[in-house]
Amino acid sequence: MGESFTINSDTSYTAFCKHVKGLYEEHHYITYSKPRIGADRSLPANGLSHVWYDFADKMLTEQIGTTRRYCKLHYGVPIMRGEDDAFRAAYDKAIKPHNYEDKLGFMDFWPVTSLMSREQMCRYLTAVQVHYASERGLVLESTGEFAKHQRKNQ
Repeated sequence: MGESFTINSDTSYTAFCKHVKGLYEEHHYITYSKPRIGADRSLPANGLSHVWYDFADKMLTEQIGTTRRYCKLHYGVPIMRGEDDAFRAAYDKAIKPHNYEDKLGFMDFWPVTSLMSREQMCRYLTAVQVHYASERGLVLESTGEFAKHQRKNQ
């Protein structure tokens, strides 16, 4: 297919339907992967995670990047493995066979949170926040869109 569509209006919906109809008429067989529903996550949510990583590293006197690696592996990977078949297959082949220390190191290079939808990122941030509050005694504050999401889901 090679083409990507964002359907967010009647016009884009019509264009997508026309494209699919043309493909079907030409090939009579089409397979689509699971679509991404909802807008991509916001830059503030992405920025918030990095503020939290830096804060936790500093407060726990960890080497820079330690918290980010830990959170991606312990909270991001389970979300993505549970909800994205392609991610699970790739992770299980490339990363899963390795020991824990290597897995942590791979998190510097393996995309996890950058692949998340807005809803997945909110669940990830909540899991990180709960872990650091209950296990490490750190309060990671919510801001902006993430805080609104938390209030709505309480």
